[in-house]
Amino acid sequence: MTHHVPTGQLARAAKALQGYEHAAFPGKPTLLGRDQLYASALMAALICDLEHYAGRYGISFSSVINTGRSVHADEAAEQSFYGIGDHVRLPHHGNRCGTIIGWITTDTANDRTFLVAVPGVPNVYDEPAARLAPAPPFPATSTKLGIVTRALQAESAYIDLALRIPGTPLPAQGVLRQDCQRLLAALSTWSGVPAPELLKGLNPKITNAAHPPNTALPRPPHGEDHTEPF
Repeated sequence: MTHHVPTGQLARAAKALQGYEHAAFPGKPTLLGRDQLYASALMAALICDLEHYAGRYGISFSSVINTGRSVHADEAAEQSFYGIGDHVRLPHHGNRCGTIIGWITTDTANDRTFLVAVPGVPNVYDEPAARLAPAPPFPATSTKLGIVTRALQAESAYIDLALRIPGTPLPAQGVLRQDCQRLLAALSTWSGVPAPELLKGLNPKITNAAHPPNTALPRPPHGEDHTEPF
């Protein structure tokens, strides 16, 4: 994900800082753009003076700051460019995390609705960029198939390992089951989806992978338990 700030916003901010610098240090050469510590100190001084101004005229400075941060967050989200495969957080859906698997373009190229797949959830969320937020990194998980670092990769690895268990000699099944448990824990912790809900969503995928469409499923003997052992 990248974040592009429109030149107009940067120009207005630069003009405000330059005007404040000129008022604070008349006749002095500007150091803006050359010294980050200086620029940081100048911004802090400006904010301090603005708080004095707000107090003098009965303006709630904390409310101003909170509103400004909220507007900035919305603008940053709208100006962010997400791509397929990016991990994102869904603040309006319990802060669950998922992966962008596509998008729908409406009026303009910048007006996109992103399709987000959350582990274990059968439906795909469709959200504009303003309703998305960066997700934390997926916890790297070591398995027999290698180190898993992405959510979709973890789902695929879980299904692959689960399919291997029935055909694996009993003494070696423990390693595969442990890998499945680690992947399930990583997916649940990262996505915010409880493990039981994850299993409910993953089990049909395991069944479909084992028996592709148009493949007849064998009828189990009466009373046999086919609950997934994970």
